[in-house]
Amino acid sequence: MKAKLLMLLILLLIFFVTESLSQNPNYSYPFGYTKTAFVSRVIDGDTFVLSDSQRVRMLGVDCPEIARQNKLAESFSKEASEKTKSLIEHKTVKLTFDGKAFDIFGRLLAYVWLSDSKGKDSVFVQAELLKNGFARISYYTKEKRYYSLFYNLRNTARKKKLGIWSNE
Repeated sequence: MKAKLLMLLILLLIFFVTESLSQNPNYSYPFGYTKTAFVSRVIDGDTFVLSDSQRVRMLGVDCPEIARQNKLAESFSKEASEKTKSLIEHKTVKLTFDGKAFDIFGRLLAYVWLSDSKGKDSVFVQAELLKNGFARISYYTKEKRYYSLFYNLRNTARKKKLGIWSNE
């Protein structure tokens, strides 16, 4: 009986140690590392959940916040969430990493690409959000490989007064 209990405790300890290491905010992937995953649900404009229950925070963008815990929804939060849902919910995406793998909340940090039926990148999700005025530029990592594109898309949306820029 004691041996079984000891074995169970060792297994639990191994599980908790590996689980905590896998979501270490200092853990990083090699630059440009990619993986494909299925999106089970979208939480808001810039955060979603994969089929393995891992949450993902999109790199490079910050969408308006939805209503939560006594805080009112920000303007265009619903539209940003709906855009993200229409693009990736219940679909396969490619996640590309820029070094740092997790934020302080344990969410994966990634650039997100919608894949077509042949597995090719078809839509860069962050670009779509910026282009439609549903996101601001956010700085999560030192690497900023897509930021010149992001600035151009944001500036165009601003000039056209789209989404969050419609009130300026």
